[in-house]
Amino acid sequence: MLEPGTQPRELSNLLDIFRLALAVHLVAETRVLTTLVTIVRPPPTLRLQIAQLRTEHVGQELMAERLVNVTPASDAWYEGVLELRVMVLDHAKREDYLRAALDDHVPSSIGRGLVAEYATERMRMLATTSPLLLARQVRADFA
Repeated sequence: MLEPGTQPRELSNLLDIFRLALAVHLVAETRVLTTLVTIVRPPPTLRLQIAQLRTEHVGQELMAERLVNVTPASDAWYEGVLELRVMVLDHAKREDYLRAALDDHVPSSIGRGLVAEYATERMRMLATTSPLLLARQVRADFA
């Protein structure tokens, strides 16, 4: 979405794909983390990390929604996409830290089950008619 030679229509399509993928990830991850917190009862620091990741997802989703109303390939578009990219990269680094912390608190058998549950939830989301709507509902639950 940052390539200057990309046609505006393609940029718009790429944004739609990103929004859909983010919505699927948001809902699947929220469901799995809810299961995790219920089963494992992680320490407060880990709960805080989980809450921060959810908050970051909401920020990413809102930024992507704002881009829908920006003209693709405009200066404002590239500024917004660059900001979104930084948000996503920062978030990915924090997710890596969360995974490491989870390994310290979650038995490997439960961890494997959660990974499988995440994959299943993603497939369920892709089979629904409106993952974006479900992601908004999840966001509203945590607002």
